[in-house]
Amino acid sequence: KQWYQRRVAITAGGNGLVVKLCNNMMLAVSMIGAAETLNMGIKMGMDKKLLSDIMSKSTARCWSIDTYNPVPGVLDGVPASRNYDGGFGARLMLKDLGLAQSMAQSTSSPIPLGGLAKNIYEILCLDEDYAPKDFGVIFKYLKQK
Repeated sequence: KQWYQRRVAITAGGNGLVVKLCNNMMLAVSMIGAAETLNMGIKMGMDKKLLSDIMSKSTARCWSIDTYNPVPGVLDGVPASRNYDGGFGARLMLKDLGLAQSMAQSTSSPIPLGGLAKNIYEILCLDEDYAPKDFGVIFKYLKQK
């Protein structure tokens, strides 16, 4: 599956890593937010598909909801539909969040949400039932708390 729509030339050395870490930190924050809100809405009695559909067409719209939804049974072909197998591993996300945190510290860039996301994935990855799974498994982790 193609993850991007276009190619961009990044000429300065190291910029590819900067873009990757910025993107993945934003993705982690977005996935945690999607997982939290979808879990809460479902626990309040909302149908998971209806809630996801409404959120994917509202101001909450994001890739973590409309393309890579972490709720099993909402989208076909995503890791949530395969017991979170495949995809981008939670351990890899944690690694990238650690690298992003180091990058932020080296530039005195505050990343309060990035730091919280790293802490959340650190806790999740302590459990071997979750650590090897796709990073969207944060939904299952929160649902079972």
